[in-house]
Amino acid sequence: MAFARVDEGPHEGWVQIGLFERQRTPARRYPDQPARQLQIAVGLEALDDDPPPGTLPACQAPWQLWTSPWRRLGLGLTTELAAEHISAADQALTALTDAGTAGLIDTPRPRTLSGLGLPVYVLAPAASVVAALGLEPTEGICGFSLSDATGEAMICRQWHGRLVHDGNYEPLLPAVAGADLLIRPDLFARLHDTIGAARCRAGVNVHHESADDTLDDED
Repeated sequence: MAFARVDEGPHEGWVQIGLFERQRTPARRYPDQPARQLQIAVGLEALDDDPPPGTLPACQAPWQLWTSPWRRLGLGLTTELAAEHISAADQALTALTDAGTAGLIDTPRPRTLSGLGLPVYVLAPAASVVAALGLEPTEGICGFSLSDATGEAMICRQWHGRLVHDGNYEPLLPAVAGADLLIRPDLFARLHDTIGAARCRAGVNVHHESADDTLDDED
């Protein structure tokens, strides 16, 4: 198991436990190339055995985990029950919420939010992680940040880049949009201990799609 760490900035040393990125390139005529789309997903998982092929390393969670104390969301969890669930059940501990403008490639989903300025992806920790670590929305920050008694504990970052086309015949650089989930190092160590060293895994899924219906999935 290996997770990337932030190497500079205010969150230096924090651990990246989730990442979703989509790359899209439109079709072109000269030279003739189909539209292409690539989705990369990485997420923290607690597993006794390997997941089925093609399984996405993410669960679902309400986006309100970022804005409301978890005890008010009616999740049916306590800190003790959440920790027990993490230590025993096979599950993804990174979640993809329905707050973004796009779901998974080739996977329909209901659109509950819309409007300008919404990120493509909004990641969140699984509800059991929030409860087990006792995290709450960071006071004074209207955004994707959770804290504990020590301070800021977990954040979600988003990014996007536009399609690059310089007018020549070389392949286009794709439009990119993504998000990741960062956790403070001491909390990652605590979560790792709760999961158990033998069960703590980094799940990876890569999904490619082109206009000629050629699909490719890798785990």
